[in-house]
Amino acid sequence: MTFYDDPNREAVGLEPIWTETDDNTAKATGATAGSPGTWTPPGTDPPPSAAEANQWGVTATPATPWTTTQYVQGETPGAPGEMTWTGSQWVGGRAPLAEEPTSTSSKAKS
Repeated sequence: MTFYDDPNREAVGLEPIWTETDDNTAKATGATAGSPGTWTPPGTDPPPSAAEANQWGVTATPATPWTTTQYVQGETPGAPGEMTWTGSQWVGGRAPLAEEPTSTSSKAKS
């Protein structure tokens, strides 16, 4: 028996409340922008995808849309696990590159 075993639960046929597996790590509740950014609080499990980040209610810092190439790496490795904050929701991938400004002025010919 370990410190976390609960003999009373086992006596009535229930699983212990605490097990010694890695799935007992708390879920991340926040993310800070970077390239890559970080999950908060430290040591928590990141969501596997942007869909789960939205379901979990992960709070983005800053709350405004993240800038060029900022993202956090989810539990899923590589590009499929990258996600960024749009200002209202989590989406897959890195923040897009800034668009080149286009000139809208035209000179009238005389």
